[in-house]
Amino acid sequence: MTGLRALLGSKWLRIGGTLAGVAFLIHNVDMGKVGKSLLGADWHWAILAVGLTTLACLASVFEWGVLLRSSAGLGVRNPTEHSEHRQHHHLFAWKRLSSSYMQSLFFAQLLPAGVGGDAMRTVEMGKVVGHGKILASLAGSRMAGTMGMALWGLAAAVLLRGWIGVGSLVGACIFAGVMVLAWMAALAADRIVGRHVLSRSSRAFIRTLHSFAHTFSGYRRHPHAIVQCIVVGAAGWGVNILALDIFARAIGVDISWTVFAVAIPVTLVATLAPFSVNGLGIREGVLVGMLTHAGVSTGHAAAIAVLVDIQMLPFGILGAALWMRHRRRENAPGVADVARAEASAVHEVVPST
Repeated sequence: MTGLRALLGSKWLRIGGTLAGVAFLIHNVDMGKVGKSLLGADWHWAILAVGLTTLACLASVFEWGVLLRSSAGLGVRNPTEHSEHRQHHHLFAWKRLSSSYMQSLFFAQLLPAGVGGDAMRTVEMGKVVGHGKILASLAGSRMAGTMGMALWGLAAAVLLRGWIGVGSLVGACIFAGVMVLAWMAALAADRIVGRHVLSRSSRAFIRTLHSFAHTFSGYRRHPHAIVQCIVVGAAGWGVNILALDIFARAIGVDISWTVFAVAIPVTLVATLAPFSVNGLGIREGVLVGMLTHAGVSTGHAAAIAVLVDIQMLPFGILGAALWMRHRRRENAPGVADVARAEASAVHEVVPST
């Protein structure tokens, strides 16, 4: 298993897999038609799509913020009583959370493993609040967004059952069921984690795990926050699907939202591929294949794949500007710090001996 771990963690494997995927895509797609489609896009539709993407980003901020602000022991309800509370109040103001989220988008695109955004927020706020609370809020917001993705995907799978088949519909049902079970397990984490797990863990991990479980137990006492998080997560994902539909219209493609609701979750699985940098080249190929199967030409399908890739780019650029401004004014985390945190997070999910 040590050899497998070294192989999966090799940067050369990721670079090679990415180059192979991109080369295969370029070889099988008319890139001239792709460029023509993008250059001839209706920018009125494109601007509307960017506006909808902005709403989806704000929904993600709310998903994360509502859990973080409701975490037990943060003291944000009475921020004027103590200096520590004032610091927490400033750290969890919506303006500050929005800035941190945008900065995380920059790190997510900058670093190769795909979890740089979460690592950035953990490094930035973990020393003040505690890594367990930050990780719990990030996990909760991720699960809310994924729950929304699963519900929209399930609805689309029902409508497209003749196209995707019964097996895919069953898979969509299982996906939604797994997310429900994940929420139940997370909310009961303080009761599930046993002494045998803690006895085999380091003290630092025990403290983080205990804080993580304690935070989720606090969420149980704030069911309104959980409901808000999940509802906004579903709404935000719906807005994001609509934004992709509008992007497609910008290049002259009329495609149902149901296709995106089914296809995008499948492409996101490609980001987990250990032989590519954040799934680059593989996720585009999967999306082009599914859109082509839905009747879209390969040129237009590849153009849509490019638009999906660059959808968050303006927000990543904004995040870079905010990070540089924050870096000058305060002790913001550096790229090397976040890269180390990301690498540590990736190694923890790779099996060892």
